Amino acid sequence: MEGHKEDRRIRRTKKLLKQALAQLMDEKEFKDITVKDITERADLNRGTFYLHYTDTYDILNKIENEILFNLQSMVDEKTNSADLPEDLARCTLMPIAEYIKENADIFRCLINNKVSADFIEKLRDFIFNNCSEIIKRRYSIKENRINDYYFSFITYGIIGVIKEWLEKKPLLDVCEIVGFADKVINSSIEAIKD
Repeated sequence: MEGHKEDRRIRRTKKLLKQALAQLMDEKEFKDITVKDITERADLNRGTFYLHYTDTYDILNKIENEILFNLQSMVDEKTNSADLPEDLARCTLMPIAEYIKENADIFRCLINNKVSADFIEKLRDFIFNNCSEIIKRRYSIKENRINDYYFSFITYGIIGVIKEWLEKKPLLDVCEIVGFADKVINSSIEAIKD
């Protein structure tokens, strides 16, 4: 029981530190953010920070990896069965969009902050690999020269939609944004079907 309380405390501490970093990234360039800035914003001492992270780049990297791990888990949960649903894109996008909305501040910072160019590339790889796999499986798409162009088009389109969605306040409803993305993906499938 005691270990469970400690786990919850650690999760809470890490959440406070991540939120503090997100707030600071919204205010200034990442390179100008110090551990002291983060701990002051989180109202924690520096020693607590160093129990979990080595420096500001370490916390940023761990946030990025945690987000990508969570996104991949959501995709895997929807696509691990041999029988894929008709509305696979919508089923897969819905939990992802809800997750992005719940973490809008950190996503906005990661997408817009110059130091996070790696995150955009990681997100691009995540979308490209999963999108191509899901569409190929769902629509029995055969390999051809044009597929990579199509999947790049969809990938950058999704990134653009996410960026635009996060910039507008209030955020569009999750169902509305997922419906739009699903419609665009499904209407463009014809480009690679044959």
